[in-house]
Amino acid sequence: MTDTRGCRAALALTLAALPALLGTPDARAQAHAAIPSLLPQPASMSMQSGSFFIPASLNVTIDGVDAHGAATLFDRLHAPHGPILTLVHAGGAQVRMRLVANALSLPAQGYELRVDHGGIVVTARDMTGLFYGAVSVSQLLGAGQKTIPAMRVRDWPRLQWRGVMLDSSRHFQTPDEVRALIDAMAELKLNVLHWHLTDDQGWRLEIRRYPELTRIGAWRRAQDSGPKGDGATYGGFYTQDEIRAIVAYAAERQITIVPELDMPGHAQAAIAAYPKVGSGGTPTQVSTTMGVHSYLYNVDDDTFTFIDNILDEVMELFPSRFIHIGGDEAVKDQWKHSPSVQARMHELGIHDEEALQSWFVERLGKYLSAHGRRLIGWDEILKGGLPASASVMSWHGIDGAITAARAGHDAVMAPSNTLYLDYMQTNRNDEPTGGRYPAESVSTVYHFDPLPPGTPEAVRQHVLGVEGAIWTEYLTSGTAAMQAAFPRLDAMAEIAWTPRERQDWQGFTTRLKDEIARQLSYGVPVNQMGYAVDITTAPATDGHYDVTLSNQIGQGTIRYTLDGGNVDANTQPYVHPFVVTEGTVIHAAAFDQSGMQLAPVTARTLTTTEVATRSGTQFKACAGGRLSVRVPATPDATAAPYVTIDRTRDCVMYPSASLTGAQQLSVRMMPLTHFFNTPLDGDPQAPALGKDAPHHAVSIWLDRCEGKPLATHRLPHHPKPGQAIELVLSLPAQGTHDLCVAVPENREKFYYAFQKLSVTEVTGNTGSK
Repeated sequence: MTDTRGCRAALALTLAALPALLGTPDARAQAHAAIPSLLPQPASMSMQSGSFFIPASLNVTIDGVDAHGAATLFDRLHAPHGPILTLVHAGGAQVRMRLVANALSLPAQGYELRVDHGGIVVTARDMTGLFYGAVSVSQLLGAGQKTIPAMRVRDWPRLQWRGVMLDSSRHFQTPDEVRALIDAMAELKLNVLHWHLTDDQGWRLEIRRYPELTRIGAWRRAQDSGPKGDGATYGGFYTQDEIRAIVAYAAERQITIVPELDMPGHAQAAIAAYPKVGSGGTPTQVSTTMGVHSYLYNVDDDTFTFIDNILDEVMELFPSRFIHIGGDEAVKDQWKHSPSVQARMHELGIHDEEALQSWFVERLGKYLSAHGRRLIGWDEILKGGLPASASVMSWHGIDGAITAARAGHDAVMAPSNTLYLDYMQTNRNDEPTGGRYPAESVSTVYHFDPLPPGTPEAVRQHVLGVEGAIWTEYLTSGTAAMQAAFPRLDAMAEIAWTPRERQDWQGFTTRLKDEIARQLSYGVPVNQMGYAVDITTAPATDGHYDVTLSNQIGQGTIRYTLDGGNVDANTQPYVHPFVVTEGTVIHAAAFDQSGMQLAPVTARTLTTTEVATRSGTQFKACAGGRLSVRVPATPDATAAPYVTIDRTRDCVMYPSASLTGAQQLSVRMMPLTHFFNTPLDGDPQAPALGKDAPHHAVSIWLDRCEGKPLATHRLPHHPKPGQAIELVLSLPAQGTHDLCVAVPENREKFYYAFQKLSVTEVTGNTGSK
């Protein structure tokens, strides 16, 4: 097994805030400095008199655990910035780990941690609790302090299911990247990895009986696919040996892996490999576009034999109690138009296709139940009647989970509007990944309560927990998946573990900055943009600009320079908005009380052109549209550039353009493939664009996207995906207007995305072409 300890997310916390009922900010700051914090916040922590001095080396004893378990716990105790540890089997150890059955009145997975002048003692009644106690000890030892104040911690999880879903189908992660996520989860006391292994865009799991599933189904190739848009084959899969190793690796870290094999929909990759199991009647290929497709499994006996045989191998590999069968977004068109499917429905006495899916799911549920397993699926399986054997994962808000729980079914909360981690974290244009809008911030995650006050007990007892979902349509690498997950998983870990009354946003954000610094130092690629400084400008008097500095998370002292100089902890602090002149170079960053920088420096040079340039989220959507996603320039590209688009049409609005004098519009645009489900025919319900505009051209209108264009410019005849096109158009108008910029009525193989628009003074010959 690969050893990833050197790059694991060792989340040993530095000193930070414990919520304290103290009156003044200074008093609270002193309390924060004196009390080491843990993340997630423990269920109970009481401070005692005295402290434990941490020497350069410590002896450790582990009692009541076999040799393999002791080695796992000993490894978990290590903190990269902590003391040298030695495992001993006699007395005199300063760190003592004790597994004592029925020794404590604690819930399952709970532990007690005591610190006094003699050292640290952790006691638990099960191995999971002792492991979580070891995680907390590692945090205390690795905080960079010489002493730990005396304390007593009694700790256990709020929720049973503290999960992360990883989509390896749309974009593939290496086994080492999966292990890196598992390590990071373990240090946050997260305990379920829901692994999405099959979808339309790829089948990632080796099945011995059906080798074509990976020989064909694990790979996609389109004319413009691949990281460079050069038509390279993209894909990959996990061998059964790799799966077994990863499952064992997770189990050592008290994490259960729940596999997901999507059915009856999202089955195109499987049907590409074995066409007879599809209900459409025609062969297909692994999908080379994202989105929801119409391919469904058949409902005949041969198809169920195929599925049962696959499930047999899945159950050999994954010992988890739950097996996830998807069940979402199953478009029923193929079933409706298949004579054989309609005949089967008549034979079974099933009146519609939604009821047929319920029968399909119930059939799978019975098979899994006969093998000692339980079926779980997305909340669409509620349609047509919920099978008695099913549990529900609710992504359309929380209603699906509540409905299932009220009917006596177990449920997991994974609402897309708060816990889908493929949404952007901020509206900044320098975010390191692609994703969906609107942004879902760390605060959005932290303030989600899966069990709000007033939740009936009958519902509470069936809500197993929460799950953050890392969908990877727009997250094209393992690094991007981690950047999307962190620091939002830090927030989810606390709401899943810590009692609601102990959750405190201000205290959490104070601890979070140290968490991010630690994760970055051990190779976890955390997204820091919530702490990055936003430099907002507005025109003042001639050649002057009003400047406001802020950051999304509202933490840290913002410091700045106005001459392009370096920013550090001694640079002047931002107090209130200020005025600068044309040409000023602003550098700004946020720092905590210790002088630690919280995010990379933000820089802006305030020139007329820079201030008059718009990109990404600075655009507005055209009437009837929505700027919904930020995508890479080529389908599987693992780095910038990214463009923010309306997936239904090639149109953006430049708001409030000042057109006084002779002006021109510089346009930088990107031809993209339709990989991200940008439909060739657009949105049939959206207002038509540019009936009076030429085809294969970019056009500009004032204020509204209709009538005769103000200016047009022909596009190149043979554009290449991902290669920028730069055009300049004259703007024969005066005053302040919104500019509609579009490629109207586009029916070409490419989608045209606008990367940057700049209104500038005329410097040469421009005009319509």
